[in-house]
Amino acid sequence: MTNQNKIYFNYLCGIIPAFILIIPASGVITFILISIYSLIYCYQQKINPFTNAQTQVISFICILYFSIALLSILASDVSLYAFKRLGTNYHFLVAPWLAVLLSQKLNAQALSTAIKIGAILAGITAIVQYFYLGQRANGTVNAIPFGDIVLLLSFFSIINIHHETKIQKYMSLFSFILGCSAVVFSLSRGAWIAFPFLFILVLFIWYKQKSITPKPLILLAITGILLITAAGLSPQVQSRFNTMQQEIESHEKNSLSSVGARIALWKIAVETIPTHPVLGFGLHNTRQISIINVAADKTLKNTSHQFGHFHNEYLTTLVGKGGLGLISLFILLIAPCIVFYKNLCQPKNCYLPSLILLLSLGYAFFGLTNLAFGHGIMNTFFVFILAASTASIPSNKLSMHS
Repeated sequence: MTNQNKIYFNYLCGIIPAFILIIPASGVITFILISIYSLIYCYQQKINPFTNAQTQVISFICILYFSIALLSILASDVSLYAFKRLGTNYHFLVAPWLAVLLSQKLNAQALSTAIKIGAILAGITAIVQYFYLGQRANGTVNAIPFGDIVLLLSFFSIINIHHETKIQKYMSLFSFILGCSAVVFSLSRGAWIAFPFLFILVLFIWYKQKSITPKPLILLAITGILLITAAGLSPQVQSRFNTMQQEIESHEKNSLSSVGARIALWKIAVETIPTHPVLGFGLHNTRQISIINVAADKTLKNTSHQFGHFHNEYLTTLVGKGGLGLISLFILLIAPCIVFYKNLCQPKNCYLPSLILLLSLGYAFFGLTNLAFGHGIMNTFFVFILAASTASIPSNKLSMHS
């Protein structure tokens, strides 16, 4: 690949973080294109991602996650629909080869710029949608994944601010502010709950990297608390949290509210899990199990068509893929943190490991109140960032296999 082609390739990859939330199908199409090219590239270069020092661990993690989903299908009723449903997890199947390509060809600075552009564009879109169109900010996707992804883009934008030029710092702060505005206007309570935890993680990463001394760290922590408090006083946030509090208090009487429905669904899931504890009912049967059990509930039966999952990644995984599925989920979220944490303190190599810690913690929190990996856009974003970050893993001589 020539230098000019590398530039074009980085532009192509930049489409995912920059436009995934505001241009329909842009992230999906781009992901498919670079995934196909990654297979061709590895074949031409005779690179085996499972023996490549940079991609070996990530490859096994993603393939394990995909394999458990496949096993859950094979252990239940195999059908054409089952494999169609499995296709929504193809991101993890191609992840090993994608990781090889991105680790060698993607420029970290180009990725950082694309991320900031993504946060800025999402912020502008959210402001237009909320104030001028009078709707909940959602870009071109569902409001919940919109809020989740733009929250991560916001923190990704500032995580490397101590190593940037003056102009880059201004852009980082601008993208962070606009991105956080988009999170507020998305009215996504799950993203709001994750915000303080990601903020604390950012402070920890900066302290670990010795980018900040204890005194400024305390000042930043106080500033963060004040900002969170100020955001909490905004009418949008107050209204959503007051509604949530009322729904929690009255969930037993009103299961049709947002919180009431979630609590009812969680109870149904807990009662359903023991039936197939090891591999679950099958990835493809989750929606059917949800609808059947909701229909049997006296208060929710008239709304059964609205619930295709249990609004919790962990419970939905247990129902669909059983205990093995939950283990593979924990490995997917925790193992990359262990792998990348070792490189967190390297001044010239700390940006990408920082992204992984934020990515994993963010998805772990998103999964508490919704599906973290149930939407194609969420899978696309997670696997892309995970694969791109493998460039920070020390590279030994590549293993070549015919």
